Amino acid sequence: MAGKALALAKDRTRISDIVTRNEDALLSGWMEEQMADKAVRKGLRESDLREQSREFLRLLSDGVKTGSQNIQSGDWEPMRKMLSGISRSRGEAGFSPSETATFVFSVKKPLFTQMRNESKDAEALAEDMWMATQLLDSLGLYTTEVHQKAREEVIARQQQDMMELSTPVVSLADGILALPLIGTLDSARTQVVMESLLQRIVETGSTVAIIDITGVPTVDTLVAQHLLKTVTAARLMGADCIISGIRPQIAQTIVHLGVELGDVVTKATLASAFKVALERNGMAIAKTAKAAQEKK
Repeated sequence: MAGKALALAKDRTRISDIVTRNEDALLSGWMEEQMADKAVRKGLRESDLREQSREFLRLLSDGVKTGSQNIQSGDWEPMRKMLSGISRSRGEAGFSPSETATFVFSVKKPLFTQMRNESKDAEALAEDMWMATQLLDSLGLYTTEVHQKAREEVIARQQQDMMELSTPVVSLADGILALPLIGTLDSARTQVVMESLLQRIVETGSTVAIIDITGVPTVDTLVAQHLLKTVTAARLMGADCIISGIRPQIAQTIVHLGVELGDVVTKATLASAFKVALERNGMAIAKTAKAAQEKK
């Protein structure tokens, strides 16, 4: 075991020395490989790419010399941090995972060429190249993992923004809010709807909230439960809810499913619900004398 550990330490030292001594040559060959890629040429400035490549070689030398082959160890943290930044920035710039990983994989050719030029021992060369291959493959795969995670985070933020934009809470009159819903109402969106509505109730001190489901394509048991949860939460905040947009098909579906809406007031149209809300608040819509005269 001790002999194997000593051999691995020698392999790491040889690789680190080769990278350090031949940094300029490696950088030159690596830049040629990268700049031959159309995607890289289009999306990155050569000066930025050269600086990133130089830092990678320095961190690779340090990591190989002092660290283990496990890139998740603490010795490889500077390298992981650097690759994370590159992966995220390239992901936001529209690079694919494979295009991002090419940053690491493209260093193999110039590095292996340099190893062959310096090595006089075939067995040592094979060991060095195998160790370098394992390390570079692990680092390349790490960039794809970070890239994918970054893309998932962007998509999640976009979905959250879309849900918030698709659930506007509108003030129709003093003390009356309206929440028009469009599209499918699932658990995640229900949470956004509930938070938006409750926040507006607190801000405006409204006592009536109209939830309009005219734009909801279908209403099943789960959707009805989501609506009732929103109504219950609004009531706890001191606001009664009216559900509008109950079309004949939806009414039949609710009856068929046996869904109990309890004492929740429902109306076919938003206009009808608004009229009820005005009455509850002691208000009414009245024509002005001029409008009445013009109608005559």
